[in-house]
Amino acid sequence: MKRKIFNLKLFRLKNLFFILLTIFIIKLIFILGWLFSKDNLIKAQESQGVLKVCPPEITQGLALEKERWAQKWLELESRERNLKLLEARLQEQLTVLKELEATLDEKLKKIEAIQDERMKLLVKAYSEMKPSKAAQSLMNMDREMAVKILSQLKSDQVASILSAMPPEKAADLSQALSGFPPKEIKD
Repeated sequence: MKRKIFNLKLFRLKNLFFILLTIFIIKLIFILGWLFSKDNLIKAQESQGVLKVCPPEITQGLALEKERWAQKWLELESRERNLKLLEARLQEQLTVLKELEATLDEKLKKIEAIQDERMKLLVKAYSEMKPSKAAQSLMNMDREMAVKILSQLKSDQVASILSAMPPEKAADLSQALSGFPPKEIKD
């Protein structure tokens, strides 16, 4: 009897196992069928170029936004091209300006050389003049020019010329020759 009960329980257990296994297999088939049908639907919509996962309002909004971004992108590309053109023009102008600067520096050096040569001639002329004539001429001249001439003469020539001038003018030129600023007169 125990054996019969055991066999009966075993039989019931086997049947229960097969029933559960059958239910599991059926559920698995339904789930796989559902997944593949959804997957196929999505793939079909993607291949057609229309994926209808979003509502039409959102899809339209996204399309408008995409169009705006494309427009912005075109504007940025256009601006970038314009900036590159402007940069190239600016580079050309910079090159031209550098060439002009070099030319101006060269001409300025030539002018300075000519002015130095003329100043040397003028200093030589004043060094060969009589002190009284040189003093007269320097007193009527611009103070800055007189100082330039006197600063290039020998000290004994400067002394002779300054001694031939009135004391106020000699003092003024001496102070300018020293390089110190003039003192203010205090009351």
